[in-house]
Amino acid sequence: MVYKIIQRWATFFLRLYFRRTIVYGLEHIPEDGPLIVASNHPSAFMEASILGTVIRRPLHFLVRGDMFNPKFQWLFNWTNQIPIFRQKDGIGNLRKNASSFELTYKKLADGEAVLIFPEAKTILEKKMRPIQRGTAHLAFGTIPFLKAEDQLNVLPVGVNFIDPRIPGTDVVVRFGPAFVTEHATRDDRKAIDHFTGQLEEAMRPLIIEVGERGHEKDYDVLASIYLRCGLVSKDTGRVHQHLVIIAKAVSDSDNNLQLFDQIHSFRSLLMKRKIKEAVYFPDILRLNHLGLLALLMLKSVWLLSGGWIWRMTRNVIFSKIRKDTFQSPVSVGAAMVLFPIIALLFFLIILIAGWPLWIVPVWMVVMMSGIFFRVPVHLLYKIMLLKPGVKRQLGKKIIEFKGEVNKLIQ
Repeated sequence: MVYKIIQRWATFFLRLYFRRTIVYGLEHIPEDGPLIVASNHPSAFMEASILGTVIRRPLHFLVRGDMFNPKFQWLFNWTNQIPIFRQKDGIGNLRKNASSFELTYKKLADGEAVLIFPEAKTILEKKMRPIQRGTAHLAFGTIPFLKAEDQLNVLPVGVNFIDPRIPGTDVVVRFGPAFVTEHATRDDRKAIDHFTGQLEEAMRPLIIEVGERGHEKDYDVLASIYLRCGLVSKDTGRVHQHLVIIAKAVSDSDNNLQLFDQIHSFRSLLMKRKIKEAVYFPDILRLNHLGLLALLMLKSVWLLSGGWIWRMTRNVIFSKIRKDTFQSPVSVGAAMVLFPIIALLFFLIILIAGWPLWIVPVWMVVMMSGIFFRVPVHLLYKIMLLKPGVKRQLGKKIIEFKGEVNKLIQ
């Protein structure tokens, strides 16, 4: 019951955070029975949160043991988290893995679903890293616990962000067909290698990969223009396919030198004007001053009404946590906890002060309206101050890129 409540709140909050979550392959998710969900791992527990809201059946999450604090054991239980420790966490902690794995085997044997990250580490990059053998060990360790008539399914999934640290960007999730785990033991090296290769082969087509990290920002330019400038039709069935094409074009830099020169010129101009985040909001660069002013006023109302809580939370966490993979998920998690508490405090203040109760739902509507204008207020202000010639130059480049992207996906 508690898991369902948290799942619904997370679904609502993540829909506010991301502009759009596009999901493919829901038909591949087994409705019941033992299931290992195997996902890539670019952004700590952000993808776990997304998958927990997209997959309607309850998930159990294998997470880093060093993240567990005994004071919050109740929260870990509510959210179905199971700690897994690594060698660097110490021999004492490693001994705890036996009970964690046994619990996981039993959960799977009871027909439940477990999420695991086969890459075994989280790095914010657009590529699939080598699949480790841990998923095979988990699968084959579960086999002896299964009932005779049960099969253990493995469901591959790719979670593809533009940039999870930027509110208002998009995320594309793609599930592949599930495959059945063969009967083998954890000591069968040949079976483990075969399983690991099979899983890697199943996951790779689901993950949008950019060849070199140096080209990821170039991909962000074209992908953002594709997603936000009218190139995505109402039927979103080919978005993943089109983004793969864009990623391949960006990775093939030798054959697209002219396009790369244009992208680098565009990015340099944004950096020179100190609006580099505009890469993710190309549609805003084409707004006239009246449209920008209206958006800035609405954003300011939202900010003053309570949006400052989110901005302050995010700024504090980004200043304290330097690792980019954890910045965004921790910010979102903190805000998910803070906003209900603040809403409750606001309600109590209104009751004590004797103010009209309708103020609370109005305030909540204003907060939810942030979904329509996620662009940072400082970015809107800086774009408004651009000289007309510079703004026309940027708008012209966006039109050119839109034409290039259109040629790529045709």
